[in-house]
This record gives sequence, structure tokens and C-alpha cells, in this order.
Amino acid sequence: MTDQKPEIFPAEQVPAALKELFAYPALVEGMRTFLPAELNEHIWSVKDKISNVHEFQANIVYPVLKAIEAVSVRQITTSGLEALNPAERYLFISNHRDIVLDSAFMNTELFDHGFETAPMAVGDNLMRHRISELIFLLNKSFVVKRTGTPIELYRYSVELSSFIHDQIVEGRSSVWIAQREGRAKDGNDRTQVGLLKMLSLSAKTDLPSYFRALKVVPVSISYEIDPCGVLKTQEFLRKQADPEYKKSYQEDAAYMLQGLKGKKGHIHIHYGAPLDTELTAMEAAPNAKKQLEALAGILDEAIHRHYFLHPNNYVAYSLLHGPEHDHRFTEEERAAALAFFERQFQFLGEAAGEAGKQYLLGMYAWPVVNRFAQGGN
Repeated sequence: MTDQKPEIFPAEQVPAALKELFAYPALVEGMRTFLPAELNEHIWSVKDKISNVHEFQANIVYPVLKAIEAVSVRQITTSGLEALNPAERYLFISNHRDIVLDSAFMNTELFDHGFETAPMAVGDNLMRHRISELIFLLNKSFVVKRTGTPIELYRYSVELSSFIHDQIVEGRSSVWIAQREGRAKDGNDRTQVGLLKMLSLSAKTDLPSYFRALKVVPVSISYEIDPCGVLKTQEFLRKQADPEYKKSYQEDAAYMLQGLKGKKGHIHIHYGAPLDTELTAMEAAPNAKKQLEALAGILDEAIHRHYFLHPNNYVAYSLLHGPEHDHRFTEEERAAALAFFERQFQFLGEAAGEAGKQYLLGMYAWPVVNRFAQGGN
């Protein structure tokens, strides 16, 4: 991957990047086998007319996502956008379940409701292959470095903080970033204080004022079905057997492909109101570290409170923790959820044992635990 500062892919580089991208036989073959013939033809007819990332998103990414939605999603619903202004710029911080689709579906819904799409933070671990690097960069992504010496990572973090701040405060664009490095594979959505520290590195005012200026919008993304649930469970079991185990790029690619094509059921995305009065809780904290910890708690509370709970979530909770919330689903929904979990267990195989079953159920149960730990209803 080229060493560069955080930026949105320059328009003057787009034609050359597209030419390079569509010269890869692996991409061409993947499009032919994965996409409907009509959509494939459309992409080939428009690709040479695209001159910037906005056109790439509108003419290629958007129709591809709509095709994915048509075959793998029962429905997508949203809430909260009425509290946001399409003319304003926001820092969207969401929970993170899918490598690609969390930000992709969020941006699709923003686009459908008259908002500009938000540039997306992507870890450099996903930029190891030139095809994926080009796709992410052309899709309005910017890189979050996770490899390098401590001083290199710190300097890049300062640049990244300044880049995100300037994008929003100077009215260039909104920005999306996940609440943590990597996905919450166990379903327990928690904001990393280290992420908030990175965001604050360019602060020249007190932290509550700084984050108010960023207009932080907590976003809750919930999937009725996690298409990578079995893969996440298998990864957990491998790590249990070998603490030194690390995923390869090929495994990341398998996650991305399964996330794209796997069934997801109903997806709900809630956009919170920009954090404002909530940030007064930071002011009582004695130092910057405690202020950022308070902010992490504020984000967690908002994301948990607005997470859309499906029958699968409640049934998993019932199986792990007892019948406290059994009144929230019908017998028919219970039977459907039990049948779904049984199919998942069969995919895992007998070798996964009770630990694998417990982990997979936990993915679905954690959002219920977190909601009601906050006094939700």
C-alpha cells in the first residue's frame, strides 16, 4: 500500500485507478459470476465515463449494493434521520458487525434520504491486496494505519484526527468511523477509549467543546441474521486452541464475500441526534482520560438503547440466561429462531462443542443484555 496522508481519493487519479481496477482478471471474473448480467453490462458501459469518487459511488457502488440488498436482505429500515440536516456535516460513530456493509448500507440510506455519503475509515489490514485497496479508495474511504512503529502510528493518528476534524468543521463532508478497531465479533458493542483519544489528538479546546464541534452522531446498526456468525465462531474456537492465531488476508476476504452474499434478514439503522447536552457528563471528569471514558459510556448507552432487537436476539437471551424476556416474542417466532440456531450449529459441526454454541448464541444475546443493563424497555 502506498504511504500517504489521510485524504479522499483525488479526482485526477480516478480514471487511472479505474483502468487499473478493471484490468484485473480476478475482478472481471468475480463480477461475471457474482452480479446479474444486466448490472454487469451497466458497469462496463459507464466505467470509462466516471471522473470522481462521487460518480463511482452513484453509478457503480450504489447499484451493486442494491443488487446485494435484493438477494440477501428482507428489508432495510431506518429511524432518526428526521433529526439530522442534509446540509450539515457529522461524525457518524457506529457499532461494527460487518467489514464492508455497516458503512455501505448506512451510506446507501443516507443517499436515499437526500444526504451526502460519508467518507469511511478503513483499516490498512484491508488494503493488502491492490484490488481491495482500489475499491475502498474509489469508494470514498481513507486509511487508518494499524501497522508501523509507535512513533509512526502516533504521527499518523495526529494527521488522521486533524483530517476528520477539518472534514466536518470546515463543512467538506461527514465522516463514518466504527466505535472500535475491528468488529464486535461476540456481539458486545463497546466503544474503544483509544479510538476517542485518536479523535481528540488535534483538539485545541476543552474536550466537551471539541466533540460538540464534531457533531457526533451515534449510529446503531442491527442485523436480524449475522451472515458471518459461523465464521466468527470458528475464529473464536481457533483462538481458544491457539492464542497466537491471527487471521490472514484470505480469511478477511472470505468474511467480506460471505458478508456480501449471506442472508441478513431485516436490517435496521438508527441515526441518533448529535451529542450535545449529553456531553456535560464529561465536564465532571477530573482529567482527559476520564473524560474520554465518560464519552465512551455516552456512546455505548446511545448505541445500545437504539439497537433494534429481533426475535433471534430475545430467543438467544432466553436460551443463555432464562425466560425474563420471553413475553417479547411469540411461540412462532421462538420456533423459527430455534430452527435457525439449529442450522447454525449444524454448520459449525460437532467439533465446535458446547463452547461454539454458547459463543454463537452470545452474539445474538449481548444486545439484549446491553439494552436492559441501561434500563431499556
